[in-house]
Amino acid sequence: MTSEAAWEPVRRVRTHEQVLEQIERKILDGSLRPGQKLPSERELVAALGVSRTSVREALRALEAMGIVEARTGSGPDAGSVITSQSTTALTNLLRLHIALAQISLADLVEIRVQLERNAARAAASTHTPEDLKRLAALIDAMRATGEEYREFNALDAEFHVGITRISGNALAADLMQALRGAVESEMAAAFARLSDWRSVADSLATEHEGILRAIEKGDGDRAADLVADHITRFYQDRILAT
Repeated sequence: MTSEAAWEPVRRVRTHEQVLEQIERKILDGSLRPGQKLPSERELVAALGVSRTSVREALRALEAMGIVEARTGSGPDAGSVITSQSTTALTNLLRLHIALAQISLADLVEIRVQLERNAARAAASTHTPEDLKRLAALIDAMRATGEEYREFNALDAEFHVGITRISGNALAADLMQALRGAVESEMAAAFARLSDWRSVADSLATEHEGILRAIEKGDGDRAADLVADHITRFYQDRILAT
């Protein structure tokens, strides 16, 4: 054998990465489900034949990714639990990916518009009276916010994610929440720069009300157009233009 092309370098995997891979495989094949406790550190050490340090490194990595929640104490509820709030992990990953891949805010806005157009159109035919009440309550809360723009921003995010949830597409709702989380700092900075942020917030709440009315009437095309215009103009006028 003379050709070096026939050889491939051996990948050296650290022990804690092998622990990670086993836990990930069990999540993917359904052996580990949200809310389920992982075996204790001692049990994992014995079952996997690795050091306690390797197990702890793997658990810390999973906790940092938002996949595992570490519950302190010594009772039956203590230990590492597979989280049911995986959106946090998706948000963190998306935020890092956007930064490392240097994805522009304009591209991100375009994807968000596509998601919300589809969601608003679907929500117009799938909503319930309770859904409409929840959205209306969020708009009322937006109008009632005081001088704290972060509170308004949180309500605004809940309104848009709420529309996506009403559409019935669980993945779209998670993606929408992750997208909002990934640009949270830009949204907060945009409001912080506004000398008239309260009037802008009132204007946005009025636009939300128009979207809600279109959904209530079952006019999916109108709801889709309104939400697309709402998002695009805010980013163009308040974020991309600064």
